[in-house]
Amino acid sequence: MPAAQAGDETSVHQARVASRRLREALPVLGARADEDKLDRVQRRVRRITRALGPVRELDVTLSLLAELEGKGAAPVRAIARVRKAVIDERQKRRREMLGEITPSRLDKLTRRLVRVAAPEPRTHVPRNALTEAAMQSAQRARNLKAAIERAGGIYLADRLHRVRVEAKKLRYALEIQRELAKSRSTAGLNRLKTEQDLLGRMHDLEILIDKARAAQSKLNPRDRRGMSELNKLIRVLEDECREGHAAYMHGRAALVKLCDSVIAADHSKPTAA
Repeated sequence: MPAAQAGDETSVHQARVASRRLREALPVLGARADEDKLDRVQRRVRRITRALGPVRELDVTLSLLAELEGKGAAPVRAIARVRKAVIDERQKRRREMLGEITPSRLDKLTRRLVRVAAPEPRTHVPRNALTEAAMQSAQRARNLKAAIERAGGIYLADRLHRVRVEAKKLRYALEIQRELAKSRSTAGLNRLKTEQDLLGRMHDLEILIDKARAAQSKLNPRDRRGMSELNKLIRVLEDECREGHAAYMHGRAALVKLCDSVIAADHSKPTAA
């Protein structure tokens, strides 16, 4: 967090990932922690994730623009137009981020996390952490499978983004379960990471497409050259999105199979006769 507050791009990303992993770890405490305390901490951590998110997305957008410029894949003037708008927006979002992750707020959250992690006195024996983690993973797998089914086989950016989000949550949940079980298996995690990266790239491209269209909307309608250059940029991005979707469809069945195996491994609920 200190480096993220100072403006380091990598640290913004790492802090955001850490906050997401923390959000997956907290439910594992569900059987032993005070529900109200747990809920307050979860809301607070979620706010941190959301504060870091826009800055991280804009950092990725700037990185994509640099990549396209380096490859000569799009008109330089179009890239420059979009880059200026993104930099201006990032400055605004960064101010908002800093207001949410002040040192005093982070210190307060740390104290709350320590209290939540301390076991509450109970009259019954709570489920162990591994059981909680298995339940969490199974629920994440159900959510991912539902998102995959809803996305179908047509390119719909918002539904594919939902698949990516659910894949990420399942991956983090399985990482926690793997650590508690002292397992060395990484096959499922590698599959999720591959699909998550693929869908993440598509999402990043969609964000850049939106920024390019926003830049177009601000042009003088008579600026045909500017319009044409931005259209070329958008076409390059759309072509890569289509290629990414084809690759996702190729691995879709394996992703569903992984979800089914995680769900089947959860023995916390009796199966129907």
